[in-house]
Amino acid sequence: MSERGAKNQLIPALLMAPFFLLTLLFLICPLIALVVSSLSRGLESFKVVTSNPMYLRDFVNSLKLSAAVTLQASAFGGLLAILWAKRIARRSWFLSILNFAANNGGITLAFAVIATVGTNGFLTMILRQFGFELRFGFNIVSLAGLNFAYLCFLVPYMAIMFLPAAGSLKSEWWQAAQILGAYRWQYILKICVPVLLPSFVASACLVFLNALGTYATASAISADSINLITIQIGRLIQTSVFKQADAYTISFILLLVMLVFIFIYRRTTIRAERWLQ
Repeated sequence: MSERGAKNQLIPALLMAPFFLLTLLFLICPLIALVVSSLSRGLESFKVVTSNPMYLRDFVNSLKLSAAVTLQASAFGGLLAILWAKRIARRSWFLSILNFAANNGGITLAFAVIATVGTNGFLTMILRQFGFELRFGFNIVSLAGLNFAYLCFLVPYMAIMFLPAAGSLKSEWWQAAQILGAYRWQYILKICVPVLLPSFVASACLVFLNALGTYATASAISADSINLITIQIGRLIQTSVFKQADAYTISFILLLVMLVFIFIYRRTTIRAERWLQ
């Protein structure tokens, strides 16, 4: 290899060095530390966690909330992507709004939700002045309240993830189906569904993972009073010196659950890529 070729290969490697360093420090090393800490007591750690009814309740609550949010966000976000896929090129402002909403999570989202539809939120107070009660028994500090808050950023997130697939549908396909005598429902069932389903499932998996791993929004809205597994992990690490090992074990189990959905996401993405090329 010539000296010039060696330099051409060295420059990209040096430019990528900060990325690999950050990945090592903030992803790989914490992951190794988590696995080692979760196995500090051997398999006894998993037995303690899985036999604790409080931890199991938190897992069930998190899975129920994540599943409900995923179904709703996938339905609304997928429909939004299909309706706007062909218009994005002419209305780029809508994509900007989706990007902002999808990334507006955490403490800022919690504050916005509480300030808008909380007990003394401005929209609640305005409607109350006109004799309307917005809440109707709805409590923002509940699983239903968290469901609403999660939808505020996961619906646009689903729309963004699903937009490339929705935009891959070509008008020529519908024209060809018409020439062959196909009805609209046949075109949808036999062409649109097979093309969009892998990307839809992959996007829904990402929505589920986001909902399952969300901590800051839930913690800020509920002040750690709602029984979710992420809140339980934070509670154990912050306030319980003797049960931090349980927090590491719970985190490792949560990681295993997420790996299952990451695998599904990867498999469905591979199937979807052939339609997006």
